[in-house]
Amino acid sequence: MKIKNYLLIALLSTTVLISCEKEKAEQPPVPILSRTFVDITAKLNEKEVFSVSKLDDKTFQSEWKLDGKVVSTADSYEFTGVTAGTYTLVYTATNGAGSFSYTYKINIPVPVVGTKPTSSKYISKVFEYAPAPGQHINMANLGSPEQAQKLVGSISNMVSLGGFGGYIIFGFDHSVVNQTGADLAIYGNPLAPPSAFAEPGIVMVSQDKNGNGLPDDEWFELAGSEYSKSTTIKNYEITYTNPKAAASVAWTDNQGNSGFVNNSGKRVNFYPLFAANQDKITFKGTLLPSTLSATGLVTNGAFDWGYADSYSAGDDYKTKQYNSFDISWAVDATGKKVTLNTVDFIKVYTAQNVNASFLGEISTDVKGAADLNIK
Repeated sequence: MKIKNYLLIALLSTTVLISCEKEKAEQPPVPILSRTFVDITAKLNEKEVFSVSKLDDKTFQSEWKLDGKVVSTADSYEFTGVTAGTYTLVYTATNGAGSFSYTYKINIPVPVVGTKPTSSKYISKVFEYAPAPGQHINMANLGSPEQAQKLVGSISNMVSLGGFGGYIIFGFDHSVVNQTGADLAIYGNPLAPPSAFAEPGIVMVSQDKNGNGLPDDEWFELAGSEYSKSTTIKNYEITYTNPKAAASVAWTDNQGNSGFVNNSGKRVNFYPLFAANQDKITFKGTLLPSTLSATGLVTNGAFDWGYADSYSAGDDYKTKQYNSFDISWAVDATGKKVTLNTVDFIKVYTAQNVNASFLGEISTDVKGAADLNIK
């Protein structure tokens, strides 16, 4: 009887020991993190290392997720941000008893090129000149790539952007800071009433978020007075076909319309002969309504504010002789307001698709630009 009791006690003791060992082994993981600050500020294109170590050789599986995507299952992860923004990095350790997770917020500020005593308020570089067909296109003194380059450091030369969508992209030798009030001036050549003739252009801005010095990042429209009106068409698209001759240029749009850029004088081919595609060219953007009046004197009225080459009363063009723009007007592609502390690139494009009779197509003209924060 005693022997049986001893055996029972021994069996119970062994069971308790096994149970304790099992319970001890199955505790949820408690990894040691190399970095314990939740908010981390990093630099563009610089490596940030995150790692974990194990206490008393406890075993568990590691997983790192960047913005919801698994990027590593090792005990360390090297993060390199190639574009400015905020990233979410989640580390998770898992074993049979449970899991542990920790979330980091990694912020990479947009690179900013500061001003120097030698900084110019005027355009320092023209990145791209891509006009739509128009009466001044291919003319050396108004519609050529060489003429577009003359906008650098000047507000006295001029280039035409052609019909709807034609654009120019330029920048300064520094980042333009979003300060109180207007930040940018765009110079054009609109006419005042009663011979009012505006050729409104929309202005867009972009930040160099990837730090490569090129305008290949997201663009934001500076929403002018017409942006939210029902007469304005968002996501407008137009395609021009090269006649490959001194003839009118046919176009079609995504609204079911078609027409011509009138070339009745048959001077030269209005299609840009320096465009990459010599068959067709397509432009997209926001289409502003026509302000053309052909009763008596042909005029094309200005909008109140927020557009280039527009003799705007609300913009006090009469006094300033330029159109002014506030970076705080910026909206994204969905129309949501965005906050931009600085911008690095500016794009201006013709925003009306209007045939002004014998005066030709409405085509925004640009004579230059200035950073209004530099006096």
